[in-house]
Amino acid sequence: MLEKIIRIWDQTEKILVVLLIGLASYLTFQEVIMRYVFNTGWSGSYELTIMALIWCTFIGVSLGIKENIHIGVDLLVNKFSPTVQRIILYITIVLCIIFGLILAVKGFQFSHFISRGHLLSRDLRIPMEIGYLAIPVGGVLICLRFLERAMYVLQGKSFVADRMHELSEQEKQLLKQKEEEAKRGSSARD
Repeated sequence: MLEKIIRIWDQTEKILVVLLIGLASYLTFQEVIMRYVFNTGWSGSYELTIMALIWCTFIGVSLGIKENIHIGVDLLVNKFSPTVQRIILYITIVLCIIFGLILAVKGFQFSHFISRGHLLSRDLRIPMEIGYLAIPVGGVLICLRFLERAMYVLQGKSFVADRMHELSEQEKQLLKQKEEEAKRGSSARD
């Protein structure tokens, strides 16, 4: 049941990111054509493009965590034994959850502050908190993604298991060989 919810969540994020990037691209293209070909334009397209990109960024952070595509520096971590690596992994996950919580709480407080001022966007006259709500939503998504990772780690699964179905047979074989070599290397060091 939980895996089905996670799959739906993954697909929803992917669809939202594609739609938001598509909207931003279309509006930017349309605005360029309107300005340079017809010597006119619609100032609201700029606001919509910015809001779409802001939301896309915060949803994309969550998607990047899921796909494990964010930059990580593990050169030093890989020099430790598997036990120490696991401890560092736990600490990293806890720190990232704390970061997500801070982002969510402070983002919500800021959005609430903006909403009390009844600020509207300049051209579209829509409430500004719509754009700022991306911050707490992004924080919540970060927390949920790292809780998902914590669940995998506690179950003894690696993050690569998420994408095993996408690997070819040759890639799966290479991955198994690499894991076996790492186990032999760690047992020799211990």
